[in-house]
Amino acid sequence: MKYAIVCIALIFGLPSILCQAQVDRDNLISLDLSYALIGLLNQGGGIGLSYEKKIVDYLSFSGVFGHMTFLTGIKNVYCTSVSLSAFSNYYPLSNGLDKLYISIGGGCDFMNYFGKGELPENTGDVLIHITPQLGWKFNATRFLMIDASTGYKFFIFDAENYTEIKKYVNPGLRFKLGVKIFFSEIIKRGF
Repeated sequence: MKYAIVCIALIFGLPSILCQAQVDRDNLISLDLSYALIGLLNQGGGIGLSYEKKIVDYLSFSGVFGHMTFLTGIKNVYCTSVSLSAFSNYYPLSNGLDKLYISIGGGCDFMNYFGKGELPENTGDVLIHITPQLGWKFNATRFLMIDASTGYKFFIFDAENYTEIKKYVNPGLRFKLGVKIFFSEIIKRGF
């Protein structure tokens, strides 16, 4: 089952799929399905939501909320997680939310373990991270935006219970290819 899901993800070439519902080009609300993919690969599920707001020309702030529940590598031990992140984004080549962007942000992953397996005394972990990113967004059509980025996730506060849990929150070098669909444009133009 895991290999079928990986093959499907590779076929579409999207490790992170973002479906976009947008009111205008200064606000981006995105459904982030990368949490669902990680959850499915580990016999669980998840969902993420992202919001980006242009503050002034060349500068925006964004926030990400994610949730996953999945089976860990320890027999009969499950994990449920909530992820909260915030980023400051600088667009040196555009006064909108497209083209080259440089961002820095951080966040927390709150992990809670449960199940019939061998649980630790403290069934929760908190992972705090800082993540610099470099990316490029471009409008492929008036209905579709592509977002390609790379970054590095540094943990500044680590897991205390299960050190193997870090692999579920993707530490280290990260690559993302996202697709944002402007549903409001499709509806407005009667596509």
